[in-house]
Amino acid sequence: MPKEYIMTAAGKRELEERLEHIKMVEMPAIVAEIATARAQGDLSENAEYDIARDEQAKLQNEIDAIKEKLMYAKVIDEKSINDDVVSVGCTIEVIEADIADGLAEVEKCGLSRTDIIEGFLTRMSVNDMRANKQNRPILGELTAEDYAVAGSELLGGKRYKKEELLDKGFSADELSLKVKARAKADRTKCAGLKSYTIVGSHESDALNGKISNESRVGSAFLDKEENDVVMVGDLLFKILSIAVDKKSMRR
Repeated sequence: MPKEYIMTAAGKRELEERLEHIKMVEMPAIVAEIATARAQGDLSENAEYDIARDEQAKLQNEIDAIKEKLMYAKVIDEKSINDDVVSVGCTIEVIEADIADGLAEVEKCGLSRTDIIEGFLTRMSVNDMRANKQNRPILGELTAEDYAVAGSELLGGKRYKKEELLDKGFSADELSLKVKARAKADRTKCAGLKSYTIVGSHESDALNGKISNESRVGSAFLDKEENDVVMVGDLLFKILSIAVDKKSMRR
């Protein structure tokens, strides 16, 4: 089954414009260069000819790749996008921290112990964490009470069903503690605030905060909700807001 290329209307238009430019401007220019180089005679030692042919091959490969993406393009319908969950076309504001820097540095970014534990819970059970404690010094600073508080807060925030938390290693006694309301992050006290827009793979531009839905980080954000915590490698993210700029999708 052919690969489906998810993109915005603006992204598709960019591809179409790029294809037109290659076919009408760049390819004719390189064909002219090849003709000029060929006219010089012996092609076996003609560097200009070899360079021009290589460039022509690159352009043809780009044409083929663009045609494939356009043929199997799935354009996001802006009317179907909402800001309840992260999807292609959404811009999210997150707190980002590197847990390799240690718990104190993570907390400076505005993330709590509960956030850290929740991040680990998204990819491994509590028992797995305890078994791997020696390989992750940061977990050595988390006490049994930390796990219990995290369990009650996660349960209170409806992040998991009780059965799911039990499966992750929390005991019934831990989950019977008084549920605490989850406080939203105070932006004025948070370091590590960043903004990312989730786009199709060909629209990605990491330097300008546009990350591909197929990338490791981008795919981890998909279908997450506001205040969800996501862990990718040693990076921990907490989603503070989700917004949809429908005008930019149509540009």
